[in-house]
Amino acid sequence: MSLDAVLQTFYVEAQEHLESMENVLLKMDEGECDDEMLNEIFRSAHTIKGSAGIFGLDHIVNFTHVVENVLDRARDNEITVEKALIDIIFKCRDHIQSLVGVTLDEFNAQTDLQKTDSDLLEALMPWASESSNQTITEKDPIAEITTDNAQANEEASDKFWHISLRLSTDCLKNGMDPLSFIKFLSSLGEIKHIETIIDNFPTASDYDAETLYFAYEISLQSDANLEAIENTFMFVQDDSDISILPPSAKVDDYLALIDKLPEENQRLGDILVNCGSLTKHSLELALISQSKETSGSGEEGVNHKLGELLTEQHKVPETVVNAALNKQQQNKSQSQEGKQIRIDSNRLDHLINLIGELVINQQRIDLLSKNSKNPPLIEAVDDFENFTNQIRDAALSLRMVPIGGTFQRFKRLVRDTAQELGKEVELTIDGAETELDRLMVEKLGDPLTHIVRNAMDHGLESIEERRAVGKSVKGQLKLSAYHEASHIVIAISDDGNGIDKERVREKAIEKGIINADSQLTDNELFHLIFHPGFSTAAAVTNLSGRGVGMDVVKRNVEALQGSIDISSQTGVGSEFKIRLPLTLAIIDGFHVEAKGTHFIIPQATIIECIDLANHLDIKGRHCINLRGEMIPYLNMAEIFNLTSGDEHSLKDTMLQHPPKRELVIVQFGSDVAGIAVDTLNGEIQTVVKPLGPIFKALKGIGGSSLLGNGDIAFILDVPQLIELAISNEITNKITSDERIS
Repeated sequence: MSLDAVLQTFYVEAQEHLESMENVLLKMDEGECDDEMLNEIFRSAHTIKGSAGIFGLDHIVNFTHVVENVLDRARDNEITVEKALIDIIFKCRDHIQSLVGVTLDEFNAQTDLQKTDSDLLEALMPWASESSNQTITEKDPIAEITTDNAQANEEASDKFWHISLRLSTDCLKNGMDPLSFIKFLSSLGEIKHIETIIDNFPTASDYDAETLYFAYEISLQSDANLEAIENTFMFVQDDSDISILPPSAKVDDYLALIDKLPEENQRLGDILVNCGSLTKHSLELALISQSKETSGSGEEGVNHKLGELLTEQHKVPETVVNAALNKQQQNKSQSQEGKQIRIDSNRLDHLINLIGELVINQQRIDLLSKNSKNPPLIEAVDDFENFTNQIRDAALSLRMVPIGGTFQRFKRLVRDTAQELGKEVELTIDGAETELDRLMVEKLGDPLTHIVRNAMDHGLESIEERRAVGKSVKGQLKLSAYHEASHIVIAISDDGNGIDKERVREKAIEKGIINADSQLTDNELFHLIFHPGFSTAAAVTNLSGRGVGMDVVKRNVEALQGSIDISSQTGVGSEFKIRLPLTLAIIDGFHVEAKGTHFIIPQATIIECIDLANHLDIKGRHCINLRGEMIPYLNMAEIFNLTSGDEHSLKDTMLQHPPKRELVIVQFGSDVAGIAVDTLNGEIQTVVKPLGPIFKALKGIGGSSLLGNGDIAFILDVPQLIELAISNEITNKITSDERIS
């Protein structure tokens, strides 16, 4: 792993710890505070500081050291965790995030960042100890190591750790300095002894300056836990052999370590003795005793554990020998549990693309097999299709992530926005476990942010207004996610004063968006807020009033093949529902044709297919009467101006044999419309390919796909088509009424 890759891992790990800090701080801000919370936030800060120290990022180390000191004092009950301190720690957490995003040189060049750094350190001083204000100075841990084995044995206690370090031979090539790990270990406690093993050091002719030949055996006196010590090596543990024996390790753990390591056993035994873990005489007696008890006159010996034997002989401190084998138990439990690995998202996207190509080729093979009329081949292709579907579903599931991670970030946004507005707001999250395509989750951040901010600014009343109308002074804001048919619905609701329809109407007339005599439904009226430049705010604030934001919301949601429904009741509140498909990569569709052009309609949006000739078509209005309900429809040939073949011969053919027209009834949200086509070809699995920039302005088309026979099919954007159909029907109805009058 290169240094750049290791640094990238550090940034990812740091971001995870920062998110953990924020989640804990939010709970503390709500009144929860216990020892475990303080320990968790302390561990996050400590890990970030330690990892930054490995890479020489002193600007992160120096600042986080003071934060860590304050948190440590809170853990020891030396200071009280109060709201003022929580507010400062929030700002410190944000500042650490800014520091993680810059190098040391960039930090030294940015005066604003340095000023924020000094201001926050000054703000922390009332809670920090005097020693924490000192810049961390480097010391040579090796020079301070005590080599007196007798003293090491006397001081061995429940804080004594043994670390066997076999770093990758490519460690230096990857930009990692072994001394940096030793320096960090010295910050966790006192290094009692280091034994450097040079058994693998080559001759002068074979020596490579970029290859690491050394191994290390380290004894560490520390209050730190296993996780903190393991985190020291988090960036090299995959390529290295690292063994950590805890204070509770028994002597047979040390013997097992000797058997595991590649060096000669007698030499390793001497090293353990030099580290102060055992005396040479004690080790020899243990081996002799074990040998005598396991070999005898055919009778099985008692076979005491070596630790018990050495304790009886008073050769090893009881605290080292008699504790439980926590290390072995932990390794055993870890081997039985499933492990998670971190994968580059680009690799995952590449896998999905390859599986998409597999789906296309499977359709081609299926078509060829049916044309061959070879039963064994058709049966084999059917089995192949089943396996392809399973691979597709398994691969797509890898890209599915819970929406809860995105929802969780809004707790901080709601807290800060409420403070800025002087309101009290409680955020409730429901359906956090609902899974959504990762690409959608990444693109949902901005739309949700705009809606949440508008709900808090425009929707929820001030404390005085809520108290005046008998509501709780704390406004309620809810984020929820759930499955509906084959879609994901994300709802944002509040218990505010609702949308003022008359105010929206007046503003729309003022801006020339609608005419004064326009008759609009509530849904159509609410959707006017998505018009670019539209705002009902009386004044421009940091949050709203400029008329930008909600139009971006609609544009981003439509780019995800989604739609937005709005419901609102005056004095009760409002709800925004965002409907999205489960995935954007591979979809189940319905293959249709119009004038020889292939289209695919997402199957989840289809209600039914009917013969258009058997239903009453209301002339001039593009509308049919379907079982008493008026359904607007679009003619695909008219919408996209499609033609096929010679026009004159085509007209003659149509006069002799009028084409049979089919109507596909589709629904998205509460809206229903029809799509008129020439041919229904049936269900199909299709891979969604994005359109080129030249087609971005084309309404009604959401992508393209390649059919099994090599033809190109266009994937219909059903929400846009339904909106267009309803708009056309309203226009045609008004025109028809004018003609009648």
